[in-house]
Amino acid sequence: MQIPLDKICVKSGVLCDKCKAKIDSGKYQGWEVDVMRALLNLESNFRELKNASYRKSVIVGDTLYIVLDNVTAVSRQLARALEKELSSLNIRRIFIVPGSNDPRKLIESLLPSQVLSVNTYYAPDGSTYYIAKLPSNERWRISELEQSTKAVFKSLSGSDLYIEYENVTVPGRPRDLEEGKIDKTKLSEVLRRIGS
Repeated sequence: MQIPLDKICVKSGVLCDKCKAKIDSGKYQGWEVDVMRALLNLESNFRELKNASYRKSVIVGDTLYIVLDNVTAVSRQLARALEKELSSLNIRRIFIVPGSNDPRKLIESLLPSQVLSVNTYYAPDGSTYYIAKLPSNERWRISELEQSTKAVFKSLSGSDLYIEYENVTVPGRPRDLEEGKIDKTKLSEVLRRIGS
């Protein structure tokens, strides 16, 4: 398990000047030391942590998002063990997110939905923001996760994320039916095809 602070400092809770400077600069929060310590404590029991590298943690509401590089699948047992180790942070849920420098992969790891496209926009002030397009029929599943996804994305990438929904045409199904509009001629044709 690789962490950005000295392991001895994290395990002891007494930070050297170099580690303290990383906290004071705002690169990491003070409570993230507890997260790193918990990960180190659990490393020997969970093989998914062996080659993992700590990137960042973000708390949104009562949920903690831990971003780890070199991690693909994470067991629910690990999340439960972390919840127990980090009970002092007063969080209810923990999600471990596989780190990625690809905005699309990061969004996909945060949302339980297919991402149709991700577009990059450059604002006149020099900032960058992203617009992710998702299927409109997925809105009910992810509406509660929108704000947390945007907050985590901003914390990790430094850029704002906007989410838009668009209708997706099901293959083999007329687009007019998808939109709930169809004229009588097209309806007859559709019914004929269904009956044959």
